[in-house]
Amino acid sequence: EDDGAPPADGGVSSEEGTDKKEKAPEAGKEEAVKEAGGKEEVHRKPSDESRSSRSGKKGAEKGKDGQTPAPNEKNDNLPEKMMSELAFSGTDSKEVSPAVIQGLVQIMRESRQEKRKKATIAMCNLCCESSVNRANAGAAGAVPVLIEMMQDSNPDLQIQRLATACICNLSADPPLKDAIAQGGAIPHLSKLLDTNEDSVDARAATAHAAATLWSLCVDMEHIKPMVAQPHTLKALLKQLRSPESFVRGQACGCVGEVCIGNKKIKGQLSELGVIPALMELLDETEPATQRLAASALCNLSANHDENKKLSRQAGLLDALVRLLKATSDEAVQSAAAGGLYNLVSSADREKLQSLGVIDLLQKVPISRNINVRLGIKDKKEK
Repeated sequence: EDDGAPPADGGVSSEEGTDKKEKAPEAGKEEAVKEAGGKEEVHRKPSDESRSSRSGKKGAEKGKDGQTPAPNEKNDNLPEKMMSELAFSGTDSKEVSPAVIQGLVQIMRESRQEKRKKATIAMCNLCCESSVNRANAGAAGAVPVLIEMMQDSNPDLQIQRLATACICNLSADPPLKDAIAQGGAIPHLSKLLDTNEDSVDARAATAHAAATLWSLCVDMEHIKPMVAQPHTLKALLKQLRSPESFVRGQACGCVGEVCIGNKKIKGQLSELGVIPALMELLDETEPATQRLAASALCNLSANHDENKKLSRQAGLLDALVRLLKATSDEAVQSAAAGGLYNLVSSADREKLQSLGVIDLLQKVPISRNINVRLGIKDKKEK
């Protein structure tokens, strides 16, 4: 029997059933004074635009000041004052001229680390909100430069962090997803996931790496197998148990996205033990992590009989019922209800009635047809 719940307000149902689509992350602004990686975009409820387009990205927004004029100097010599302003001011929604983007890319190629850092912060900020800036960055050759900067051969962890944050923002656009994946970024992102470093920069780079892999998978079926390599999946599982809540959330999001519509990857993940690892996160105090863990569990069981069996054996049905009844967060309710819809059948009707959750499930859009699932006839049909 196919899983056929309607889409939830917080996600889009795939063609094969109740797969929960979560908004893809952006690294957000990188500020030199903010060590932990900028805005945590994954914690925002998806906008109407992201639900309808399924692109996982925000549209371009033009800053109040319009375009920043190109500097008079050559591209490889942006004025220090301008670069500082781009790095430290709120430039995330301002479109700048292609010449400014080209100048930043040229500086990022230099060997002077401090200047490279400042240019990378500016590029990250400029590409956070503006699809125009992202397209210009891609055309200027930013992707291969950033991939080189985030490689483990680079001894500067701050450079690795900044480069990974920037490439995460670039990965919001489909053409750049391909450029990033085909440019060889995925193995380097995987290594950042599996690091034993415990510094602030290393933890932030790990979060950005998981976020980038998540973003690369959104609506890109041909990229998912590139991400779902054994080493990367094991590293994601490791980060589900990270001491950092934000890292755990990004890893949940990536697990939930990479398996959508792909039974082979769903099987790979369950063989690695991802189901009990995600279930542990349902008891988190942070609603965003609860939501992402429940969404990933929902996706793992969608149209996958073996994962449904494993999930039920692990006690997921009872865990999702507890979460659904305990939370007041609508997005968490939607994720829990979606997971329950995928797990249950008419054989569970009496149990769910005794637990008093059928009325709750009927009120959540993703499970509003739960009566059909449980074989409960409407009063009009009796």
